[in-house]
Amino acid sequence: MIIHNIRSDYLAAIFLVAVLVCTSLASGNPVGKPYITIDPVDSTPVGDLVILSGTTDLAEGTELFVRIQDGGYNSGAVILKGTNGINRWSVPVDTSVIKPGDYLVNVTEKKGLNQDKTGYEIGNTSASARVILTGTFLGSDNEVSGENQKNAFIAIDPLNNRDKGDQFLITGKTNLQVGTMLLWEVTPAYLEQQKSGTFTGTVANSQVTRGTGSNLVTFALDTNFLNPGEYNVTVSTIRGEIFSDRMVPGNISGSAVFTLK
Repeated sequence: MIIHNIRSDYLAAIFLVAVLVCTSLASGNPVGKPYITIDPVDSTPVGDLVILSGTTDLAEGTELFVRIQDGGYNSGAVILKGTNGINRWSVPVDTSVIKPGDYLVNVTEKKGLNQDKTGYEIGNTSASARVILTGTFLGSDNEVSGENQKNAFIAIDPLNNRDKGDQFLITGKTNLQVGTMLLWEVTPAYLEQQKSGTFTGTVANSQVTRGTGSNLVTFALDTNFLNPGEYNVTVSTIRGEIFSDRMVPGNISGSAVFTLK
């Protein structure tokens, strides 16, 4: 899963995203050098929400890359103000689409766009930790298109209102085939009516996973990247290559609304 977070003066943002025993590989912090730590995480069944978190002395607002190596998960986190010069970071992980196994989590400072503005510069401050995923893989190795599946539906479970900073799992049901590729979009509810201001949002890809009684759609949302307001959450099938210029939402979708305070 891949998550993109975007902040724009006129357009809404972007954002994208296993089960874990976590053992930090870092041992202490050299005096005077910036550091990042990763908190231990207990073993958790595949399908549950896991919060990866830790501490750092990097400045509040600094962005981080978070990657589960060979797990198909790439996302980001923003550093939040802590106490006594020790700041914190965290990111929610939807474990539904990651296979059981032993993985390495890498957390790295993001420095900004490179000289050619084709990607981001990576800083020297980083940390790694082992994660162990347990249980049964709920997804599929084969990507499935949802465009030719007849009588298909997606229904997102009702959403409660949330406080800024909440990290939670959005869930829903579908009769789409396991492995069907999905596009998640979190956008301001009244974006088309807004003429000015700063708007935030998230876009991510995932796939339909196996549930009990029905197949599932899930997405881990981090509201640290969002401004307070009312948001539409939409999940749809995908037409075109993921995150290419030709990618557009398909004709099968479900939606829900929540307010971020």
